[in-house]
Amino acid sequence: MKNKKRIITLGAAAVATIAVLGGTFAYFTGYDSKDLTAKAGTLTVELTDATEDLTNGLTVINPGDANPLTFTVSNTGEKSMDVKAVMKVSAPQAFTESAHEFKITDDKGTELTGVLSDDKQSITYTVTDLTLAGSVENDSTLDGTTDTSHKFDYKFAMDSGAKNAWQDVTGTVKIEVYAKQHRNTSSLGSDWVSIVEKN
Repeated sequence: MKNKKRIITLGAAAVATIAVLGGTFAYFTGYDSKDLTAKAGTLTVELTDATEDLTNGLTVINPGDANPLTFTVSNTGEKSMDVKAVMKVSAPQAFTESAHEFKITDDKGTELTGVLSDDKQSITYTVTDLTLAGSVENDSTLDGTTDTSHKFDYKFAMDSGAKNAWQDVTGTVKIEVYAKQHRNTSSLGSDWVSIVEKN
């Protein structure tokens, strides 16, 4: 019983010693935190100032005419962008393969490179060599430009050799503009179909 009392006394003494020693040791602490955010940039393309009248005010187009076809593409977003403009000329009858009766040309009268559809009733012209800066991403070294808009200046022409079958035929031009971010997309190459085109 004496041993038991002795063990209890030693245990109580040990607990008291630990409590006293523990209470005499102090240490400093500190804490800080910060919440970080990142907002994704915007990519917004706008098509404006497109030619409204392909007859240049005459209400008709004649063989040999070449009338203004202009439009402006602007980047109204924050990110720099690569731009692809697609112009599709259509008619209700087949174009001649060697000399398209309606076509898009440059200012010197040379037809742009186009792809004739299988039914030969439309020609698609594609322009892909344009980069526009954004309001935030506008470094000439990283983005290739500081311009945020570009005016496309072409001609809508009727071939001078168009035959009588083209009398009273209406040609139409549909302009579509696609954009993808310029930075961090070099690995995608020029595969616009898988990037941005709608089906």
